[in-house]
Amino acid sequence: MYAAQDIALEAEPRRLSWLQHSLARQFILVAFGVLLLGMFTLGTWVARKIENGVAEIASASAALYINSLLAPHLQELASNDTLSAANIEHINQALNNAAVRTNVVAIKIWKEGGLIAFSTDKELMGRTFPLKDHLQRAWQGMIAAQFVDHHHAENAGERSTGLSLLEVYAPVRQISSGKVIAVLEFYEHAGSFEAQLSEAEWHSWAMTALVTIAMMTALFSIVANGSRTIDEQRMSLTQRVTQLSDLLRQNQMLRSRIERASRNVAEDNERFIRGLGYDLHDGPAQLISLALLRLDALNLNGNDHDNLVTIRGALSDALSDIRNFCAGLLLPQIQGLSLREALLFIVRDHERRTRTLVDCSISQVPCDPPPFVKICLCRFVQEGLNNAFRHAEGRGQQVSAQWDGHSITIDVADEGPGMCVQNTSGDRIRVGLTGLWDRIESIGGTMTVNSTPGKGTRLTASLPLTTGESDGQ
Repeated sequence: MYAAQDIALEAEPRRLSWLQHSLARQFILVAFGVLLLGMFTLGTWVARKIENGVAEIASASAALYINSLLAPHLQELASNDTLSAANIEHINQALNNAAVRTNVVAIKIWKEGGLIAFSTDKELMGRTFPLKDHLQRAWQGMIAAQFVDHHHAENAGERSTGLSLLEVYAPVRQISSGKVIAVLEFYEHAGSFEAQLSEAEWHSWAMTALVTIAMMTALFSIVANGSRTIDEQRMSLTQRVTQLSDLLRQNQMLRSRIERASRNVAEDNERFIRGLGYDLHDGPAQLISLALLRLDALNLNGNDHDNLVTIRGALSDALSDIRNFCAGLLLPQIQGLSLREALLFIVRDHERRTRTLVDCSISQVPCDPPPFVKICLCRFVQEGLNNAFRHAEGRGQQVSAQWDGHSITIDVADEGPGMCVQNTSGDRIRVGLTGLWDRIESIGGTMTVNSTPGKGTRLTASLPLTTGESDGQ
């Protein structure tokens, strides 16, 4: 197992080092091996074809000449397996011809079944040998030739000469019927053929090499241009990626600054609202209270009693509204409470003010989140319950809160008439929802509204909160 891992670890750097080469270098390394193998294969095949072509051409002309000299003296083999003494004498005389004696080393005449009816080597006459492929082709009426294979038993005499020989097989036909009656095998000096063959092979190898080099040059120029273009594009892409990475980092920094600024704005806004509440409580509310006390101290006659009652009632209602408004703005009671206690306080305060019931389900939530998070969630629940009371008359009010370790999610729902969210742009509730959206999204949260006419409304707010933030960091 460890050995396999070591091999894999060794193979990975090799692969990476290979990929580090440019495309042109990779191409030249691979193409050189492939084209070299192809050149060797093609050159070998062409050389073999040239060798066979030279042998066939040379053997055809030689066979035609020798067959014309010997065929008239071999006709009796159509009915006999041996030659008469007179025909053997005529054959020997023909072989003494200067042209034949100069080029031909030995002759064999075969009968069917591998029987040698005549041979310049007298010891082979009357013996039978296995049929070779070229001999079988000659029996089928074709001329076959090959450079001598010295491994066959019947070639012992030719092997002893040490010469390079061309072995030719030519069919001998009966003059009257054209039937093949014997096969003439003769061995011709191949020195001149080998020179021609060597020259032809050298030319073929040189041409193959030139074509291969030309192909390599053309392909390499194309790949080199492509590789250069790819390298330039890769460098440009790397620069673009670097620029985009820098922009992304800057964007993240700006986003962090915007979120921090939004949180500061939320806290400043909350301080402003608190200050406004204190000002209303300590200013107009105190003055109205003083006016009420003064009215109680007046001793007016009965004609002004009704006006006094009216003024006193109006001032009492104004004072009650201002105090309720201040209580809603200040939320002073939640400053020292945990998040769960603060949410429960908002719910219980809503139940007390509206004399309605709220089904509350708050699971485990962080105890001490950042102040802006706690205030934002309390405002969300307060506004959501106010909308539920105002538009659903408090029917089916529900509040649920949960934390999954990453974000806090709070739902406020009712079973009222519902609404069409897309068509509430001018409605008062739409203004309240817009404020909630802005407040929550300004500190990185999300808010959704699910409502169907006749089936109630559900507001959902989700604020990201890490463990560090929940600990007040």
